[in-house]
Amino acid sequence: MIIYNVTSQVAPEVQENWLEWMQTHHIPKALDTLYFEEVTILKVGMDQPTDPTYAVQYKASSRRHLQDYLDTEAALLKQEIHEKFGEQVLSFETQLELVSNQS
Repeated sequence: MIIYNVTSQVAPEVQENWLEWMQTHHIPKALDTLYFEEVTILKVGMDQPTDPTYAVQYKASSRRHLQDYLDTEAALLKQEIHEKFGEQVLSFETQLELVSNQS
């Protein structure tokens, strides 16, 4: 499994709106591309007084699926976020590969 992790620092004044919009608009659109099996939103716990930070993890079954998404769909979905929230949401992306999962 490949995880496309997008960590976003969200201005407090748009936090509720951003979270609702992600759950009702952005994530359903990402899942509709069929490149991802699951999308999870995590709130990052921090002891520092910073804007709320979230990690959104898009789980793809293969590196090829993720690359196809990045090549065909990602730019449009990123643009929608930027148009809606501008500089009130600052993000960076990482790609994670599941190596081991123990219960």
